[in-house]
Amino acid sequence: MVQNAHRDSSAWGQRKTVPVAVNDLEPGHIITNDDIKFALRPTIMLPGDVSDSPVGRSVIRSIARDEIVIDRRLAGGGMSGPAALLGDNSVAFAIPIDAGTPVVKLGDYVTLFAPSDVTTTATRGTGPSARVADRAVVVSVNDKSLMVGVDARDASSVARALLSASVILAVTN
Repeated sequence: MVQNAHRDSSAWGQRKTVPVAVNDLEPGHIITNDDIKFALRPTIMLPGDVSDSPVGRSVIRSIARDEIVIDRRLAGGGMSGPAALLGDNSVAFAIPIDAGTPVVKLGDYVTLFAPSDVTTTATRGTGPSARVADRAVVVSVNDKSLMVGVDARDASSVARALLSASVILAVTN
C-alpha cells in the first residue's frame, strides 16, 4: 500500500513546499502565520507566482481553503486599508450610495456607467449611457459611499462622471 502511494506520488515529479490557506481568506484580510500552512505540491502543477512570503500582506482577491497562496491575490507588504486592495496603476474614487446602488462587498468588480453627454470617449458606446470604467474593484464600503479602484487611464472619465453626479454601477465578474 505504501509502495503504491509512493509510486503514484513520484509520478508527478519533483515537489516544492508552498504556502496553502488554512481557511477561506477574504479581501482586506492581512495574512498571519495562523492563516497558512506549508505543504508539498508537484512543481508541474504550480502557478508561476506562488508567494514566497505572504505573511503581513493583504488579500485582494479571495483565497479558498487549501488553495496555494499566489502573489496576484495579494497586495504588497506593508499596505492596509483600501490602498492594499488597489492594483498597480489604479486610483480610487468614492461613490455615494443611493437606493439604486447594488449591494457589493470588498473585492467585487463593478462597471461604471455615465450619461453619454458626460463622457468624451465615443468608443465606449453610443446612446443614453456609456461605460466609463470596466472591472473597477470595490475597495471600501460604508453606509454612505463605496470606494472603487479604477485603471488610471479611466480616471478622468470617472471624475467627469462623478462631477456630474451621474455614475451608475453594474456588478460584473
